[in-house]
Amino acid sequence: MKKKASLILIAMMIFSLLLTACGGDQQNAGKNNENNGGAKKQVAFWYYFGGNEETALKEAIQKYNSSQDQFEVIGQYVPFGDMKKRLSVGLMGEELPDIVTVDNPDHASFAAAGIFEDITERVNEWGQGSQYLEGPLESAKYDGKLYGLPFTSNTLALFYNTDMFKEAGIAQPPTTWDELRETAKKLTVGDRYGLGFAAVKSEEGAFDFLPWLLSTGANYDSIDSPEAARAFSFLTDLIKDGSVSKEVINLSNSDTLKQFSSGKLAMMVNGPWNIAGVKADAPTMNFAIAKLPIDKQEASVLGGENIAIIKGNNVDGAWDFLRWLSEADQLESFLVQTGYFSPRKDVAEKSDHWKSDDHLSGFLEQMQSAQPRGPHPKWPEISSIMQEAYQKSFSMAMDPAAAAAEAGQKIKGIINP
Repeated sequence: MKKKASLILIAMMIFSLLLTACGGDQQNAGKNNENNGGAKKQVAFWYYFGGNEETALKEAIQKYNSSQDQFEVIGQYVPFGDMKKRLSVGLMGEELPDIVTVDNPDHASFAAAGIFEDITERVNEWGQGSQYLEGPLESAKYDGKLYGLPFTSNTLALFYNTDMFKEAGIAQPPTTWDELRETAKKLTVGDRYGLGFAAVKSEEGAFDFLPWLLSTGANYDSIDSPEAARAFSFLTDLIKDGSVSKEVINLSNSDTLKQFSSGKLAMMVNGPWNIAGVKADAPTMNFAIAKLPIDKQEASVLGGENIAIIKGNNVDGAWDFLRWLSEADQLESFLVQTGYFSPRKDVAEKSDHWKSDDHLSGFLEQMQSAQPRGPHPKWPEISSIMQEAYQKSFSMAMDPAAAAAEAGQKIKGIINP
């Protein structure tokens, strides 16, 4: 036992000498690294971007790492389906990164759980928070404070087949709900429907339903209002008219894309990520993009990613990288390469990339009215209730107003337990 104790003591003395030789304690070693060209402090970054997006992000990380001598960002791909799970496990003491991408409707739930760092003061000192569009910036907030920054954005708009419009003698895309209903009726011929959208029972369907709800002036917390009931009734009436397929409750955005590309839809609600799909599936089709028709106000829904800093980890290094990545030039470079829209007004305004493209420019206008899902810590539960409600209404299983009222009471029970 004495021999073992002596060996442990000798090992501790050697380890102590090594620390002294390297410059003393860890804090001083960090200072020496910064001042004397030592190893950079690592910043662990989890992201779920793949393909071309991951390539562009890796290029940005390499550029950042070469731009300064304090921090080194180490990127790690985590599949989208695993990201929420790994972050949730991290709340129970497992290993977490320093900075992470997060789907914007999930942001509030993690902020409420205390996993994200409050960066409100850092953003104020940075002085560029005012450059962000209201919708994207709101998606990164919880309880009035910023727990991250928007990184990529997208929204929904109206695709329409211009040749079908000409054949029907329709000069312009509809701008109001009344015009939309009439236009959809005229364009419904044979096995072709006037309009299509996703109403599958999933977050994708909720994403497509929200613009209609928001246009009435209602929101997730007022679904039992007369305004919200109008959204349920209007879309249900389109199905009753025969202008929208009864199968809409089973359709995703990709399903709608296929129907539009094959000439089975004259109009569809969809996102910019499917512009390339239309061009690939129907290279000779003439189509255009317009803003969604309105009831009381212009509205669409916000999609995309935010970036958040993990609380208590390497916050300074993570913020330095996030600030750099969010600068106008760096952000524009990534967005142009990947096809997303800018959450920053100044980037969208100065760049010709979005303005000069006939299809992207339509979404650029719609982005001005894009609103986040929530934000609310219990958004997945709220969304699920909303999905059940529009499915009941669209399948004629329940009166639209009754479905809206039932959903409203359930959601209020979640918001105010």
